[in-house]
Amino acid sequence: MIDGIITPAIRDIDYLAPCAPYPQIPSGLTAGQDSIYRYSIPTDEQPTLSIINYIPDYNGNFIKPGYYELALSNDREFLYLIESKNLIAVIPVFKLAENADELKKYRDKQDLTKSEKRELKRKERKSKRQEKFKKIIDAKYAKTGATPKKDYEYMNASIEYIKEGGYYLIMYEKGYIRAWGAIKAVR
Repeated sequence: MIDGIITPAIRDIDYLAPCAPYPQIPSGLTAGQDSIYRYSIPTDEQPTLSIINYIPDYNGNFIKPGYYELALSNDREFLYLIESKNLIAVIPVFKLAENADELKKYRDKQDLTKSEKRELKRKERKSKRQEKFKKIIDAKYAKTGATPKKDYEYMNASIEYIKEGGYYLIMYEKGYIRAWGAIKAVR
């Protein structure tokens, strides 16, 4: 360096980074720009949707057959179709059911017989016993500082083609929340 002048042979590394043959991030996206971060889902445990036919759109693109995660957005207005942490499609929700009592009524379609009522009472007694043991185990976990395993939460995702309307009906169910979305079929 002579009198505060930097010679042309000495360059800053940031100046050379765009010209480098191998960029630092091959995809060109940083972690915060990836779709899984922009459209973040509440948890990693989402129901799996199995698609067996190609689903085309008006632009000539299509969703390939395969297994996808189906996630509900935080504001509960959209369903996200995710493959390997990459957002494939955003589907608007047209119906949402969040009431646990309504969901129970939906699942209990028919009246129970006498033997089924007996079985239900037996299951209730068993669940009370399990809750008692769970409290004891949680107290032991609290003493040691460990975190207990999460309880199982019911999850389901399904897709069905509705011929009359010419669309695919997608049903999302996780816990006590149910949501329905639709993809218009292009034929």
